[in-house]
Amino acid sequence: MSDAIAGTIVMKNKPKRLTFGKLFLYRVLFLIGTFAIWQAFVDVGLVDEFWISKPTSVLAKLASLLPNQQLYTDILYTMKSTLIGFAISAVTGIATAVLFYKYSLLQKIVDPFILAMYSTPRLALAPLFIIWFGVGIASKVALVVSLSYFIFLLNAYSGLVNVNPRLLAQVRTMGASDWFIFRKVSLPASIPWILSGARIALGFSLVGAVVGELIIAEEGIGLRIAKASGLFDTTTVFAYLIVISIIGMGLDQAVRAAESRFASWSTNKAN
Repeated sequence: MSDAIAGTIVMKNKPKRLTFGKLFLYRVLFLIGTFAIWQAFVDVGLVDEFWISKPTSVLAKLASLLPNQQLYTDILYTMKSTLIGFAISAVTGIATAVLFYKYSLLQKIVDPFILAMYSTPRLALAPLFIIWFGVGIASKVALVVSLSYFIFLLNAYSGLVNVNPRLLAQVRTMGASDWFIFRKVSLPASIPWILSGARIALGFSLVGAVVGELIIAEEGIGLRIAKASGLFDTTTVFAYLIVISIIGMGLDQAVRAAESRFASWSTNKAN
């Protein structure tokens, strides 16, 4: 009887799952509320419009940018360096993790150096990347890789080494080879770790691309922000920041979709 009562209490306390429609509505209301507070602060004079602009001005500026072909050229330029750097980081980071998983002695030797490089403020290296790779897209890709590579490496390696040891022991007792265990157990089990790292790395990739463009670039959203900042045009700065935010949310949703798809695949493969 007590178990039944306890089960009833758990069911009552279980939070209700929001539908997509309700969740979207709550997010829209939150955004509107944030913009309303921002607008009110400026209108009543609590904050000077010169420093933070106001939503009505920002949205009007954004509307004027949308028909401009230059906006989409800049978006494509920024996306190009973001995705190229992200792809290079994914391949090299995961490959290094597999290498460390295979040769644990190598991992122990280089581990302190990896952590030292990971702790280094890579954004401070941006001027060096420009000197080494020029003002073109290569320097932005290098900055993106320097930010995202370690995220893939650490997450992929953690996923590989944190597989249930009992599961590995059971597979080995069946006579499975190390290659078979890697393909059928360790790698599928590490997929959620890799995808979790991918979400973080994608955000850092976008940041790296934009920061590189802020310093010096031929095109890109970062270049437009840098020019607007130099003119103290906060309205334009916020308009481009909204563009970056929309791009970031779109990329995150893409990774979420991949995460939900491959998570079930990895579970099935691991089982």
